[in-house]
Amino acid sequence: MNQAIIEKHMYSVWSETDREKRRATIDEVYAENCLIYDPLFQEPFQGHSRLMDLIDNVQNQFPESVFRIESYDFHHHAVRLHWSYGKSEESPLVTGEDFMLFEGDKIQTMYIYIDQLS
Repeated sequence: MNQAIIEKHMYSVWSETDREKRRATIDEVYAENCLIYDPLFQEPFQGHSRLMDLIDNVQNQFPESVFRIESYDFHHHAVRLHWSYGKSEESPLVTGEDFMLFEGDKIQTMYIYIDQLS
């Protein structure tokens, strides 16, 4: 659990539009049976394929948008990450926070919180 993993999570997974590159990084960053809780969906997304589905959904809704890390902090085996999402030259469309629990060096569970939808 370190800065490089957080940056890969945000930039090489959630902002990556090349599906093959994204999938390779997901394999590196997320536990195989990871659980992702998104407030816009009732059921969690489990596993790498379902995570790919969630990211595809987000990217299809907001083409040309990227995630930006605003701040983060580590606490034992957890990370709290504040982020923004939108086109790089504009104000963010969305801001929020991820709370991630790690198993070793991989994200096992992630809770997504959305602060603002523009």
